[in-house]
Amino acid sequence: MSGEATLQALVDDLGAARDAAAGLAGRPPLGLRAVEVAEGRRAYLCAFEGPAFLCLAADLRTERRARAVREVAAASLLWEQAEGLVDAERLQDLARAVGRLLALGSGRAAVEEALGAVAHRALELAAWREAPERAVASLPELDAGVERQERLLLGYTRFVAASEPLVAVQERLPAELVDALRAVEEAAGRAGAAERLAELLAAALPACDEGAGEMVAAHLTRLG
Repeated sequence: MSGEATLQALVDDLGAARDAAAGLAGRPPLGLRAVEVAEGRRAYLCAFEGPAFLCLAADLRTERRARAVREVAAASLLWEQAEGLVDAERLQDLARAVGRLLALGSGRAAVEEALGAVAHRALELAAWREAPERAVASLPELDAGVERQERLLLGYTRFVAASEPLVAVQERLPAELVDALRAVEEAAGRAGAAERLAELLAAALPACDEGAGEMVAAHLTRLG
């Protein structure tokens, strides 16, 4: 299935889920998200005024199992954390900052090789984040994003190590080069290239679990 067909199928699925949720609740949901806790395991989490929630299984019937609803809710909340941590625009800004530094030239092959890897990995992660399929809160896809971010982190770590000799003599470097080095460092910080995404998400798990419990308690139907 082509990317366009996949996107249209997702739009159709979300529309059907919205209609089903409205029919079951007697009012349209304020928001709806497709969630995949595992490959091929689709569910839909719908939010209503209240706040109140309704979880639909893949067949668009109400999910009745409290454990399954909690799992879907926690996955959705964890995905929201990832959306805030992986910013495509900031990753693209990092790649542009790297390009400006490469254009100036550092005179060190190791630095320029590491910079190339940083730009490539930043754009790779940005493309993953911007793909239309990211509308689905998919834990398997989140694992794929974490792997991409880990490669970016490794590339940036290599750059930091390779550029240490330049930092040590920065008072003798052209001001333009020093500014470009600083710009890469600042852009990397904003893009999260210097932190491990997996660790940030792990730290968010308790809050996601707590929030999922609140969503289960506010489910529109009784759960078993």
